[in-house]
Amino acid sequence: MRVTTNMILQEQTRGLQLNTEALDRAQARVSTGLKLQNASDDPTAASSVMATSSSLRALDQYKTNISRASARINGEDSTLQQLSDLMTRAKELGMAQAAGTATDQTRATAKAELQQIFSQIVSLGNTKVGNEYIFGGDKSTTAPYGVTGSGATIDYTTTSPTGTRVLDLGPSPSQTISHTGTQVFEDTGVLGAVRDMTRAMDPASSTYGTQGITDAMTKLDTAFDGVQTYVGEVGARAQALQVTQQNLDAYKTNLTTFKSDLEDIDIETAVTELTSRQTAYQAAMLATSKVLGLSLTDYLR
Repeated sequence: MRVTTNMILQEQTRGLQLNTEALDRAQARVSTGLKLQNASDDPTAASSVMATSSSLRALDQYKTNISRASARINGEDSTLQQLSDLMTRAKELGMAQAAGTATDQTRATAKAELQQIFSQIVSLGNTKVGNEYIFGGDKSTTAPYGVTGSGATIDYTTTSPTGTRVLDLGPSPSQTISHTGTQVFEDTGVLGAVRDMTRAMDPASSTYGTQGITDAMTKLDTAFDGVQTYVGEVGARAQALQVTQQNLDAYKTNLTTFKSDLEDIDIETAVTELTSRQTAYQAAMLATSKVLGLSLTDYLR
């Protein structure tokens, strides 16, 4: 086979181009800190990186949802604690006014305080977290409750909020994060019991007196037990949410480490490779320059 000058030049040029490309890749790895500059560098690893990135984005959304759920659960927990305190005070007033020592005057004073308690309970039913009423159910932008009348005619208005709020907190099915006002304030009988207690303190009411107060206290005891059931449920949800948060944090750490192993370089190894590529490139440049510098006289020697 006859080797021509042109063939030598082509081979030197091809070698120089290969060294230039290798040097460029080494420089890119050092400057970006990434092994993969293009999917073609390692299709399998690139596919895994894309899948992992998608999972990490989903985890970020789950963590955002957990923050929102925590705010609602904390809001409901605080509300239920305040509601329990108000119910306890209402029971104390009822016990005092059901006694034989109660008078019209003491019951009038108790009625005034019970009206305030009733209004506070209605206000708790309208508790908001951000721009949403946490007990509003599907009607989260509308106040669920209101107060009408006073004394013998005191009552409440309601939108009858239904529809539990759920959020995606992980790959598992959506989770319920709060109760509705209907569950907490109506089904338990809280509003009805305190309303009846207040009416029983007013001489203008047909239920005025010891019997009416006693009947209202019985309803209040039942309502109190119902509220405590929800207190327990909210506590359980808060604990479950904490466990979910910890699991997601651990999973995110594992995914981040896995992704880093796939795409991040070891800087010392990368710098060593870059130095090696630079040396090879310089050697290729030197060899090419010598070939290009040959004259006809050099070939005739």
